Amino acid sequence: MSQIHTPHIALGSSMEDALQILRHLGPVLQDDSEKESCYRVETPIFAVAVYPKGETVGSVWYDDPIGRKSMAGRSKKVEAYLRRYGPLENWERRLDNGWMHYWFNPVDGVQMVYGIHMDVIRFNQYGEENA
Repeated sequence: MSQIHTPHIALGSSMEDALQILRHLGPVLQDDSEKESCYRVETPIFAVAVYPKGETVGSVWYDDPIGRKSMAGRSKKVEAYLRRYGPLENWERRLDNGWMHYWFNPVDGVQMVYGIHMDVIRFNQYGEENA
């Protein structure tokens, strides 16, 4: 597996900055559901979506096929994404329900959910009260 090529969109950054990053990738689609809204871009290589929390980025979702062909490749990809949002020593996997792995980084206030079967990743901001 080579390095990940999706854009890094920092949690807590301004939505305007995040939307500018998305616009560089292609047409931005807004998806408003009953639960939450997001702004999404699909490229020929990957898809990325940003979920606002007020005027800032509360969550970022990645559908990145890199490493998808093997368990070792998927593991390396997950590790690369964890590093993107904090040092590996700050992360711990706390839950595996057979569909998703839940990783927590209380030092940096970040949670990652990895969808095992669809091979998608979502990072969420959270506070100590959720740790």
